[in-house]
Amino acid sequence: MTTSSVDLAGELARGTESASPGPPAADRPDRRDAGPLRRGVERGMAATLSVAALLFVLLALPTWATDHHAVGPALLVLSLSLAVSMVAALPLALLRHPGPVHTGLWLPVVAYVGLLVVEPFTLRDALPAGSTPWLLGLSLIAFSCTAVAEPSPVRAAAICAGLDLALACVYAGRSTATHTLVDLIGLGLLAGALVLGVRALRASADRADDVERRARVLVERHERRVATEAERSHTDAVLHDTVLAALLAAAAGGSSGRAAAMARSSLDILAAPDDRPSAARPSLTVGEAVSAAEGELSAFRGLARLDLAPARDVRLPHDVADALVGATVQALSNSVRHAGGTAASAAVVRAAVAVPLAGGGVRVTVSDDGVGFDTAGVPAERLGVRVSVLERVAAVGGTADVVSAPGEGTVVTLEWRPGTAGSRPGRRPGRDLLELIPRRRLYQALGALILVAVLVASLDALIVTRAYGSVVASLLGLLILPTLLRGARAGTMSDAAAWGTTAVGCLLCAVATIGLDPATFDCVSIARYTCGVLAGAVMGWMAGRRGPPLVAVGVLVVQIAVWAGPYGVLRLGLAAEIVIVVAGLLMHRAVRRVSAAADVAARTHHALTTEHAELDAFHAEGRHRLRHARRTAAPVLQRIVDAAGELDEAARAECRVLEQALRDEIRGRGLLNDAVRATVSAHRRRGALVQVLDDGGLDDIAPADLDGLLDEVARHLEPVRSSRIVVRSGGPDSDTAVTVVALTTDETAAALGLDVDDEVDLWVTIPRPRPRPGTAGREPTRRRGGPA
Repeated sequence: MTTSSVDLAGELARGTESASPGPPAADRPDRRDAGPLRRGVERGMAATLSVAALLFVLLALPTWATDHHAVGPALLVLSLSLAVSMVAALPLALLRHPGPVHTGLWLPVVAYVGLLVVEPFTLRDALPAGSTPWLLGLSLIAFSCTAVAEPSPVRAAAICAGLDLALACVYAGRSTATHTLVDLIGLGLLAGALVLGVRALRASADRADDVERRARVLVERHERRVATEAERSHTDAVLHDTVLAALLAAAAGGSSGRAAAMARSSLDILAAPDDRPSAARPSLTVGEAVSAAEGELSAFRGLARLDLAPARDVRLPHDVADALVGATVQALSNSVRHAGGTAASAAVVRAAVAVPLAGGGVRVTVSDDGVGFDTAGVPAERLGVRVSVLERVAAVGGTADVVSAPGEGTVVTLEWRPGTAGSRPGRRPGRDLLELIPRRRLYQALGALILVAVLVASLDALIVTRAYGSVVASLLGLLILPTLLRGARAGTMSDAAAWGTTAVGCLLCAVATIGLDPATFDCVSIARYTCGVLAGAVMGWMAGRRGPPLVAVGVLVVQIAVWAGPYGVLRLGLAAEIVIVVAGLLMHRAVRRVSAAADVAARTHHALTTEHAELDAFHAEGRHRLRHARRTAAPVLQRIVDAAGELDEAARAECRVLEQALRDEIRGRGLLNDAVRATVSAHRRRGALVQVLDDGGLDDIAPADLDGLLDEVARHLEPVRSSRIVVRSGGPDSDTAVTVVALTTDETAAALGLDVDDEVDLWVTIPRPRPRPGTAGREPTRRRGGPA
């Protein structure tokens, strides 16, 4: 049975749960076999650092110039060179070779250590009260490079703690103890957050790579199963409709001309070139498929109404068209043979009608008002409906339905719609694992940030500053918040909405600081204003707009510079906030690019896997089965052709034996090896009725174990002399692998019309091999005279 999408989803879920056994991937040593997602994420972090480091150095230069105005030129050049080298080395981390990548990340750390060594010689005076050391901003570059370059979070945290302590020692005598302690604790917390964030992102990428690898294995296994089952169904249907039908016609000894024609057609099919699978052929219309099968359909012209023209322009994949037309022919053939009536009496009215479906699909209905049959009572070994109709259509993603009842005729409905050909996963399993902060959570957090900023600004204006411009600005922020939320949620925003919210945001910037004294604000107290505007700009960016958010941020920078002076942009922390926002957006973009590239690679791999699976299935299943049929049946078919269908009793008996052997290949393929085939053939030649039925319970048994198990089946069968033998596999959930039953009918009682049970000569159940290797399997239970 073909694996369904639900089965595959369950396998993927189990793969996800077990994708990261043991310690987290980020706690392991640096792995040379890191997956593409982890490598891509690390390159994205390096690219983000390259931009953020440049901004941090530029922001630190004014403070550096102020603190080092009385220093000799040699030390100034050395200090400045070390700072510039922190930025210049980072592009090396963008190279693909691991050596330069690690060098590009560690050189800024080494340069920062050099700055810590040089700083005491360049800084002669104590720092002004309340001022921030210029190395404080550069420490963020060193911390980030350490967190990315060092795979062990423990060692990364220890290095960052050492740098933080060294920085505190450098400025211990040049700043107040309180200020130094606050910087030490604040930088330590920031370094810890960086290490944990990088660890989480790296671990997430590792889990995604692990799940991706597992998913690829499952997808390959799934595609091979799907392709193999499709090829089996196609081959089964071809063999049943041609070779088996020809052998049955010859064995029946009826119309010799019809038997010879069918044998000739079967030989043509077996002799056809088999160098490529049918799925590789181009698509075609229903009309073209019907024209190609005109030779088979013409036999029903006087027996059925064929109305296939309404769907003649519907274009279908080649395998779908083959399956639908083949199933239609088989349904008509079954109706002619079993529904009753003849061409002369025209007692049965039958029709085959095709209609197009919306979206490019097609529905074919084959109906008759004949004798009908009980669908639940069809024996499992009967293949006409199951193989040539139901499984043939299901293998190409279609549906087939047979409705019949005794005395009420039969209706066979075949349907195929685009997009149903196969149950293949369409989403790469590792993708969601990269979303440390899902998009919905992000815009919820930004919305909450704006609301808090509005609330704090309003309370501050009403209670403390009494500056009602801030209240107006808060109301304006609330006014544009719904539009920003909708745009961030949908990922898009109209031009009018984007520029409208930008205009309101610019007005907000213009009125927010009216009546406020910049000297009374610091980076914490003004953050409720600047962070609110920046959060709105990020939400606009999430809505796919680029120009409006840049305009809003530009107006904010100009307004702060006019209100608090150019230095106020630095003093009030606006520049640092912008750097953090830009770095976050760059990291978000890098992760999205990595994820998109992985999606493309996964789709390419999936397409190649599907193509290779179909080709492998064709060579391993279809061509192998056709060659086997050609080797065993072609001589007999040629004999039927040469004799024009006129066979003696021995030849007809040989046709019956061969037809049953080929039927075994369809219905009992899992129960056959050379030993079983030879034993079953011998019993049939002596006149016994042998049924070989595979219910799928042997699919997961190792080939070596299965071969030994089948040899045991052959050993049990060989001495049997019963008139009826049934060999059947257990179900997938059964502990029994194979059951062998041999029965003998009391011919005397049967001839007298007495209702008697068959005598059970042999009843053997062979258990499934134990799943654990190295343990002996249980002895088969052997019962004579019937089950206990």
